[in-house]
Amino acid sequence: MRKYLIAALLCMAMLVGMVPSAFAASNYEECMAGIAQQKAIQAEANAKANALRKQGYSESSANIQAAKATWNQAQAKIVDYQNLSKYTWDDIRILTTTVYYEAGQTTEQLRQYVARVALNRVEDKRFPSSVYGVITQPGQYNTKYATVDAANAIKAKDAANGTKHWNHCKWSVMEAMRGNTDMPKNVLYQANFTQGNGLWQSVYFNSGWFASTSYFCYG
Repeated sequence: MRKYLIAALLCMAMLVGMVPSAFAASNYEECMAGIAQQKAIQAEANAKANALRKQGYSESSANIQAAKATWNQAQAKIVDYQNLSKYTWDDIRILTTTVYYEAGQTTEQLRQYVARVALNRVEDKRFPSSVYGVITQPGQYNTKYATVDAANAIKAKDAANGTKHWNHCKWSVMEAMRGNTDMPKNVLYQANFTQGNGLWQSVYFNSGWFASTSYFCYG
């Protein structure tokens, strides 16, 4: 009996050890917690507006308008979290690495555009249906972008140089994932030359020591 009990305890320990790694791959729970927090803010704003109405304040009053603005801001954040919840932490890592190598030390606009092109491909049936698949597709990006080692190398370089390139790229990626990047869904190509079905927008960048033009084209 004791042997069976020990074996059962060992199995339970193994399962407990496996759970964190399973959840670590997804940011879904964190996004759901963010949504819950924003809904609480909305409830508080709604209660405040209702209390003001009972006191005789009109809908156009500054106080009720402020409560409405708070509610709307929370709603925008809820939509952001809903969009972001579709992706895993691995997706974020892979795309952050990609953005770093493609446009890491340029501008927020370019970083977001690079990220959004990749995400547009994920959503287009002509390309692989995952971030990993899009980034590792032969002849497109670079398979090393999908490796943990590549991400760790960027973080190590930041730590050594006192820079924050990884954080900047991660923010750009998450903004694109939230849906806050102004780019049509059918923009599927990004390069230093035009391709696809015509130019959507070109962006010139000059750092003083490096200059380039990126072309974002329809697919």
